[in-house]
Amino acid sequence: MRNFIKSTQVKIFLFVFAALLAGVVLAAVGRTQSAPLTRVVSVLFTPLQKISGTVSDKVRWFSSSFASASTLKNENDELRAKLADYETRLIDYDETVRKLRSYEKMLKVKKEHEDFSTTPANVIGTDKADLFTSLVLDKGSSDDVQNGDPVISGNYLVGIVKKVNPTDCVVHTLLNPTVNVGATESKTRESGFVTTDAHYAENGRCLLRGLERSTQIMPGALVITSGVGGLYPKGLLIGTALQVLESDVDLTAYAVLEPAVDYAALEDVFVITDFKGQGTEQPAD
Repeated sequence: MRNFIKSTQVKIFLFVFAALLAGVVLAAVGRTQSAPLTRVVSVLFTPLQKISGTVSDKVRWFSSSFASASTLKNENDELRAKLADYETRLIDYDETVRKLRSYEKMLKVKKEHEDFSTTPANVIGTDKADLFTSLVLDKGSSDDVQNGDPVISGNYLVGIVKKVNPTDCVVHTLLNPTVNVGATESKTRESGFVTTDAHYAENGRCLLRGLERSTQIMPGALVITSGVGGLYPKGLLIGTALQVLESDVDLTAYAVLEPAVDYAALEDVFVITDFKGQGTEQPAD
C-alpha cells in the first residue's frame, strides 16, 4: 500500500488534480475584483444564500398574511357590532312608530268620546287555560283596571276584562262564547246581540243574532256596539257581515261577522276604565 501511494502514477494524478483545482479557483477570481478568499467563500456559499433568501421571503409572506387575517377579523367584529347596533335601533324605531300609530288612533277616539278614561296596555300573551281566544295584558288593579272594563284598539272593540290581578289582567275577546255584546247595524239600524259558538270561534268568526228573517242586512254591512246593557260604550266597531243566514231553531236570522280586530297581530290596546253610562241601561236607537 505504501508503495502504491509513493508510486509515480499517484504522484502524477495528484499533481494534475491540484493543477485543475487551482485553475478553477483562478478562473473564478479572474472574473471579479474580490479578494481570492472572499471569492472562494462566495462561490461555496451562494447556494446557501439563495436558500436562506427564499426561506426569509416565505416567513415574511406568512407573517404578512397572519397580520392581514388578524386585521380582517377585527374589522369583521367591528362591522358585526355596528350591524347589531343598527338592528337594535331599527327595532326601537319600528316599536316607536307602532306606538305612535296606536296613540294617533286613540286620539281620534278620544275626540269622538271625550267621556272615555283609558289606560294603555300591551298584549303579553294568551290565557293557556282558556280554549278560546283570551288575551293577557300588562295592566291590572294597580292601574285602576277592573273586572268588566271594555278593551279597544282604536275604535275597534277587542273584548272585556274578565280577570284582574295586581299587575295584569285577562281579556275575553269577541271569539269567546261567554261574551255577549249589544249591537246595531250601522246603516239599517237593526239591533241584535253579538256572540259566537265553538264552531265559529274556531274559524275566527262571531255572530250577530236576534235579527228578523226579513232583515235588510247585507254582506259588507258594518256592525257597531249599541250601548244597550251599559257594559260597552256606544259606537265601537265590532265587525263586518260576511253572510246572512236563517236560524234552524227559531224564526230569526243571524249574520256571520268577521271581527274588525286581527287578534293574531294585536299588540297594543286601551282599557276603558270609565265612560258615560257605564253600568247603566242605555236605550237602543
